[in-house]
Amino acid sequence: MAVTGLSAFSAGIEIFVTARIRPSAGHPEEHLPGGPRDLAASRRSFRFGLQFADGAKAAGSPGGGRPDHDAEPAGPVLYPFAGGGGPHSFISRWRTWPLPPAGPLEFVCGWQPFGITESRAGIDPQLILDAARRSIQPWPENES
Repeated sequence: MAVTGLSAFSAGIEIFVTARIRPSAGHPEEHLPGGPRDLAASRRSFRFGLQFADGAKAAGSPGGGRPDHDAEPAGPVLYPFAGGGGPHSFISRWRTWPLPPAGPLEFVCGWQPFGITESRAGIDPQLILDAARRSIQPWPENES
């Protein structure tokens, strides 16, 4: 599993995550409890989250919902908005709000049905923060 791309916006980040599953004898879903019908359940068991420098966390799963756009969330949010793949590859796109504070940012993920225990990788989010400051609003906020 890897974070393969980031896009910075004025209020958050789009995160691209790619998972590759080692080919084995047959398809991976054949080795899941219940066989191929459990592939969708297995994909929903994929976990992804962020740990911010200030201690705040945001976590999501592919079955997770999108936050209410009419109200500001009480804390950091992370939600999937696109994804898919084949038997040996899964690509997902996530959005998070707000931008991370200065200091270490950790990506946390796991996918138990495929033997991927919780893993962490950290970055300095300064490049994200710098890019977000340079973002351009495509239209006025009050325009529909």
